[in-house]
Amino acid sequence: MRRIIVFAATALLCTGCASYAWYRPDVSPQMAASDERLCRSQASDVVNEVAVGAWSPTGGWGPWDGPWRRPWIGPWPDPAWQLAAEQRVIDRCMRAHGYDLVRVDKSR
Repeated sequence: MRRIIVFAATALLCTGCASYAWYRPDVSPQMAASDERLCRSQASDVVNEVAVGAWSPTGGWGPWDGPWRRPWIGPWPDPAWQLAAEQRVIDRCMRAHGYDLVRVDKSR
């Protein structure tokens, strides 16, 4: 729990007043949001499949296997691994769709 708090505090301090958004010049913001939702869903499915499918007694087939499978029971007991893995999959998915992650300064 202490690691998660330190990680969250560090992330908040590093971001400051800037935020980031996925950008592609030929796509509307609604389409970009739809693509991001799709990538997030796929990332969650992939990471959960790896975590539970590889480490469950039934090899991914059983009553605890499905979208409801929580808490994290993956290869490492640290839940930050799951978040980092999901973010890497989202990043690859969005870049494969032609998006770039750009800094968006908040107006004051």
